[in-house]
Amino acid sequence: MPVINLWAKDGYLSTPDGNSIYFWGFAKSESDPAQLPGPYIIAKQGETVTVNLYNTLSEPVSITFPGQPGVTAGGQPVRPQYSDGKLLSFVNHAEPGGMMSYNFTPTNPGTFIYESATNPHKQVPMGLYGGLVIRPADFKPEIKEYKTAYGAGTNTEFDREYLLITGEIDPYLHRAVENGKPYLVSKYLPRYWTLNGRCAPDTMLMDRVDYLPHQPYGSMVMGLPGEKILMRYVGAGIENHPLHPHGAHTRVVAVDGRLLRNGSIDLSYKRFTVLVGAGRTCDQIYQWHGLGYTPQNPIPTTLPNLRNMGVGDAGWTMWSGSPYLGVKGDIPVGVVSYNEFGEYYFMLHSHEELQITNWGEFPGGMMTMVAIYPSLSPDVGLL
Repeated sequence: MPVINLWAKDGYLSTPDGNSIYFWGFAKSESDPAQLPGPYIIAKQGETVTVNLYNTLSEPVSITFPGQPGVTAGGQPVRPQYSDGKLLSFVNHAEPGGMMSYNFTPTNPGTFIYESATNPHKQVPMGLYGGLVIRPADFKPEIKEYKTAYGAGTNTEFDREYLLITGEIDPYLHRAVENGKPYLVSKYLPRYWTLNGRCAPDTMLMDRVDYLPHQPYGSMVMGLPGEKILMRYVGAGIENHPLHPHGAHTRVVAVDGRLLRNGSIDLSYKRFTVLVGAGRTCDQIYQWHGLGYTPQNPIPTTLPNLRNMGVGDAGWTMWSGSPYLGVKGDIPVGVVSYNEFGEYYFMLHSHEELQITNWGEFPGGMMTMVAIYPSLSPDVGLL
């Protein structure tokens, strides 16, 4: 029986423009820092899960598990909590300095969210949320037919998987909470938009870099040509986000942790852009086939002179200097290439322009890359 311990704490997020933002988040141990999003919870269909919440914040905190039936707290079904006749929490909560234990047995595989159900209009935007992945009962990652999102025979086999959690931050309201003032949701106006707790270009850094202790998860998607890459989207904020990756459509296989299938009829569909709704989840499979360029199969165009190639104003590029996968070539003088092995990069971003900025400055926000490599370690892309 999996046992997960979470500590509700506070901390400070870092943004690429040099800002430091007070937030609340879940930590994976008493000594670890609060993180955004909270630690991933990965469990298996049919196995009972215990989540122990320890509250170090100055107000009550709880956790709810949307999509999971029969959640109990202290051995009893969770229920709303009231104080002086007013609703305090939608489920049983932990008082400041206290703890609460929750139990549930997942009946369906899929992608879900967990989040605070106490003053959720405040505590969820402050950062008290995380991703929950339920494996199918027959999941066996070492066997291709059983490395699936929803079980053998569901056409949801994958080679690699990534969990991408969207969020938004209003720094003024976060500062108000830091100073003991009310979180006035009527004044809510986000200035930062996050993928896995980071704003671009930090989204493209590796997991667990030392200088982002509160934001351990990157969101760079990596794979090989033809691989099935499972992208699990979770909408943790209160806004909707139209996300899409360049390079290929995705096949949407499930929404809100429910497989798109009616008996033997496959109801999955392809989309260029998927609207990630607030509180919703979406599972999709991305495959890049491309044209298979090789030096023996040249593309039918002539590349411009290097001096005429636009590679951005920042002085850096993800381009390899060559149109061929696995080959590196020349780049303009003074430009730094972050391309490692001649891989291809395709942007994955929100189609709402403001959401790909950091306080109005582009590029930033809800943006990352899908990188197609000529070769890649098999353990990359494992949750």
